[in-house]
Amino acid sequence: MQPLQIGTAVCAFISLLFLLIALCSNNWLANALSHAGLWKSCVNIGLVYTCVSHGMNVKDYYHATRAFMFFGMFAGAVSCIGLCGPIFGLQLGTISKAKTAAIASFVAALCVMIAMAVYTGETGGKASYGFSFGLGWTAFPLFRITGGLAFQMNAA
Repeated sequence: MQPLQIGTAVCAFISLLFLLIALCSNNWLANALSHAGLWKSCVNIGLVYTCVSHGMNVKDYYHATRAFMFFGMFAGAVSCIGLCGPIFGLQLGTISKAKTAAIASFVAALCVMIAMAVYTGETGGKASYGFSFGLGWTAFPLFRITGGLAFQMNAA
């Protein structure tokens, strides 16, 4: 294993992990008494949080954010599998795993950027953002870095 391969695989894994945490957690908007995510909102009543699921009765920008985050998650998973495949001896025939991983990483970055831009544009200035929102935006440059490293790996 070369250091570039290991670094690229680690970057892909961290990117995907940040994206999954952002997608699943409910701290996109947060303040002292409540926090909300893509899937549910919670309010602090005394010492107990009471949570309500959003379901499908949300504004369109929630649906767009969810969809593009899922597309990014699938592309990120393809990238991660393509980069971790050689470590575990996974063979995909004559397909260039590094090139596929690079393209998948850039697709994931694009999807995450669209999702985060839509959410930011619709909620800008209305509340303070939580850690999930920050992880979502952090996944975007990490996927771009992963794509760049994978292209470097492919060229080497």
